[in-house]
Amino acid sequence: MRIEKTFLLNEISAKVQDTTFLYLVDFSRVTVSEIAELRKSLSAEGAQFHVVQNTLIRKVAESLSWPAFTQWLTGQTAIVFGGNNPTGVAKILLQFAKDKEKLAAKGGIMDGKLCDVAQMEALSKLPDLPTLRATLLSLMLTPYRQFLYVAQGVPQALLNVLKAKESK
Repeated sequence: MRIEKTFLLNEISAKVQDTTFLYLVDFSRVTVSEIAELRKSLSAEGAQFHVVQNTLIRKVAESLSWPAFTQWLTGQTAIVFGGNNPTGVAKILLQFAKDKEKLAAKGGIMDGKLCDVAQMEALSKLPDLPTLRATLLSLMLTPYRQFLYVAQGVPQALLNVLKAKESK
C-alpha cells in the first residue's frame, strides 16, 4: 500500500475507533452545497460527515475488527460518525434524505453490531438520550410521589374537618 493511503487509513482509523456508531450513506446525487448544509446540521450533534473510498472503509473495518458490511460498500459512500446522540444523527440523516430525495442511508454499525436501514429508521423515531433519562427518572419517582400524596391526604382531610368545625 502506498504511503499516502497508509497515512489516510491510520487517520480514519484513529477518528472512528472510539465512536459508538458509524452510518454509511450514498451521496451520489447530493450537491456540494447540500453536503455543506448537511455537515452543518450534523455538527450540531457533534457528528462528522466524510467521503471515503470503499476500499479504505473496508480496510478500516478489518483493522478495527468490525463485522463485515461489504454489502453496503457499493457506489459512492460517505461515513457519518461522532457525537453522543446516535438517534439525533439518524434523525438528521433520514430527514435530509426525505427532504432532498438524494441521500440514501445504507446501514452502519452501532456498538459493534450491524445496523440496517430499518433499524436506523426505528432508532430515529426514539427520543434523544436526555429525554429518555428524564422519562426514566420520572417513572422511577412516580411511586414515591403517589405515596406522598396519599400520606398527605389524611392530615389534609383532618384539617378540612377542623376548619369546617371552626366555621360552624
